[in-house]
Amino acid sequence: MAIYIKRDPIFSEFDRLLNALTSANDTDAVDSSASTNSNKLSKYWGGSFNARLDLTETPSSYLVHADLPGIPKEQVQISVKDDILTLSGERSQRREEKDERSHIVERSQGKFSRSLRLPRDANVEDVKATMEHGVLELVVGKKVKEDGAKKITIQ
Repeated sequence: MAIYIKRDPIFSEFDRLLNALTSANDTDAVDSSASTNSNKLSKYWGGSFNARLDLTETPSSYLVHADLPGIPKEQVQISVKDDILTLSGERSQRREEKDERSHIVERSQGKFSRSLRLPRDANVEDVKATMEHGVLELVVGKKVKEDGAKKITIQ
């Protein structure tokens, strides 16, 4: 049986604000090659890419799904330190051709980093990652539960 936890939409706004605040000291935050001020500030005002995650549980593992459309798997980094799983990477900005002029730009680009604390029984030594059609799937095994009793063999 999988457990699904629906995320309250208000947290999306908090995520956006937190990402803007935490990346304020990032030296790459402002793209000096961008042609307009709106592109230069897009990372601060909602233009940065924010990967959406789902964390579900099965009897034998935890599943993490992240939507990363348009990002090749070679540009995604996954790390675990102190039971904190971190996904990071960058979606490159499409460069305009000399004869092009954008009228609507809604697709976001930029660096992203998402971290989440894994449950206590997650086995960080047993993590498998696959990526298909822009969806990253991580399968994190569970630790074998010990009943606390130590077995003693008779010699």
